[in-house]
Amino acid sequence: MTRLLRHFSALAIALVCFSTIASADLKIKTRTTVMGHSTESTVYIKGGRQRTETSFGGRGGSVSIIQCDQKRMITVTGNECMVIPMGGGESSCPAMPNMGAMAREMAGGESTPPRKGGVVTITRTSTDTGERQDMFGYKARHIKSVMMMESSPDACNQSHMKMEMDGWYADLSAGFSCGDESYRALACGGPGAKRDCKDRIVMRGGGGGALGYPLKQTMTMTSGQGTFTTTTEVVELTNTSLDAPLFDMPPGCKVMDMSAMMGGAPPTAHSETAPEPAAAPAKPAATAPEPPPAPVVAAKTAGVVRIGVVKIKDMSGQSLPTDNLRLNLINEIARHQHEAVPLDAEGPHSDVESEARSKQCDYILYTVPTQVKEPNSGGLPPASLPKGVVLDPAKFEALTHVTLYKVGKPLPELKELPLAADAGQFAVDAVMITFVMESDRVDQQIAEDAHPKPGSKSSKAQAKPGTSGTKPH
Repeated sequence: MTRLLRHFSALAIALVCFSTIASADLKIKTRTTVMGHSTESTVYIKGGRQRTETSFGGRGGSVSIIQCDQKRMITVTGNECMVIPMGGGESSCPAMPNMGAMAREMAGGESTPPRKGGVVTITRTSTDTGERQDMFGYKARHIKSVMMMESSPDACNQSHMKMEMDGWYADLSAGFSCGDESYRALACGGPGAKRDCKDRIVMRGGGGGALGYPLKQTMTMTSGQGTFTTTTEVVELTNTSLDAPLFDMPPGCKVMDMSAMMGGAPPTAHSETAPEPAAAPAKPAATAPEPPPAPVVAAKTAGVVRIGVVKIKDMSGQSLPTDNLRLNLINEIARHQHEAVPLDAEGPHSDVESEARSKQCDYILYTVPTQVKEPNSGGLPPASLPKGVVLDPAKFEALTHVTLYKVGKPLPELKELPLAADAGQFAVDAVMITFVMESDRVDQQIAEDAHPKPGSKSSKAQAKPGTSGTKPH
């Protein structure tokens, strides 16, 4: 939940767990906390592979499988699997896929070769403090490390960031090590990476040695979006025996292979399908009818409201990390026991609703951060604030407008509802606090729709901003 909870959770696992050193299979339960929000994860390690199951907001979650022997990561969502190459070759990134160009190629058009980008330099240092501590039966080392990433002006991925890690590490598994691939993956997969473009990766510094598995770690990342801190701590660690199929794609999983898309290979209609178990060769594949495309998301849980979340439209002029902010909003919605899924379509509304129907959504949510103000800059115009809301001019202030549609209804349940909040440390914090308020208001609207009160029809069109944005509940 911030650059965000899912992104940080992935980094906390991926960036350090790729160098761990006893040979039994392991089951590890961890807790990751970002700005007061926590996720619980269960990590399984067997040889050169790792499986991570993460829970968000107490329901649902995600599964990722790291196969160091194949230098790839697999994310599993419902019956779909996405295969992601970990950092490309020894010194370069694969070209980021251009979906429009791929569609033209599939329709018979000419392919567009990726252009050469620039250089992304990764510099790492680590310092062993010499301190030792017994943790879960292992001798843990106290190590502080720093990773700097800088991009040349012509680089596809414009990353200028610093990551500092302070943690206690132990050698748990001799077989699980992905070397530098985690760092290359981070350099190649930045949110601002340009399409059809390849960067060259340069690794520097003496901090690339094996740190070990983080039994307790605080990671602070500083970038153009501000500074974010996450804490990850192992709460349970056991030796066990794990079955190898746990670390493979589930049988029958519909596969989207990003390596083909990013490496320039011709894309297939929707990619391949993971094989079913060898012991069950039921129907002859050659004569079986072509299955319909798999749904983008898993079937909706009976009795649960599903909300399609449109990509956040940043009108604040602050270059907000909208992809990560949408993850934060999705997690806030899950807090109210609703399902939330991202929608790819951004407009017109008819296209958005068509996708929402295909994903079994009950509602469509548009979120637009319209203004962000620095401390002591005069603050938001009083006329723009919701009635009764008073913000602190000495803090960052954010104003977000929310529109909520019920699928199948032409008029919105909430139209450009203004929500305002302030925060003391970063502008993005103020924006995320408006998301807490947004999820509360959406939950309230869903409850009103489910149990309408007599004579309350007109109330749907009125904004109910709540009180102050400084202390949302």
